[in-house]
Amino acid sequence: MPEFVTYMYSPWHFAEFRREGGHLIIWASLFDSTSGFRKIPLIFDTGAYITVLTRMSARRIGLSLTGVHSANLTGFNKERGFDKAEVVVVPKVEIGKYIVEDVQTLVPLEDIEIAEVIGENVLEYFIYTVDNDSDRIYFTKNLNPKPYINEAKGIDLSCGRVLALD
Repeated sequence: MPEFVTYMYSPWHFAEFRREGGHLIIWASLFDSTSGFRKIPLIFDTGAYITVLTRMSARRIGLSLTGVHSANLTGFNKERGFDKAEVVVVPKVEIGKYIVEDVQTLVPLEDIEIAEVIGENVLEYFIYTVDNDSDRIYFTKNLNPKPYINEAKGIDLSCGRVLALD
């Protein structure tokens, strides 16, 4: 008699994290068509409205540093209050087994040291849960993400499609 094996599909995928300075750090792969994927450690920041990269990381990935919008980067420079930045588009960001396309990302105009974060403009596309025992964040698609719009300026910061790699 033949044996039958049943495979269960799960829409949940995970990214491992490490703790550092009170933050959860996950590794995300960022893609630009000229450089391929580059892994970068990002703070899993549910309080940041947009994803943020340093200028050095953006150059290393091969991103065009000509932004689609100008912006102020607040919360990082206590003396000046804010730094000038550009919103640039990362063609693809891979987290666990999900790829998010056209991720709008804040990049400062100057080489300043800032925290690199994956923000709500990406996290809104997921339902997630943190498993502190196994140091994993489990993700599944949010079927009803809200458009991520900066109300003050009327700028849509939403991302493109979300694809699952199975």
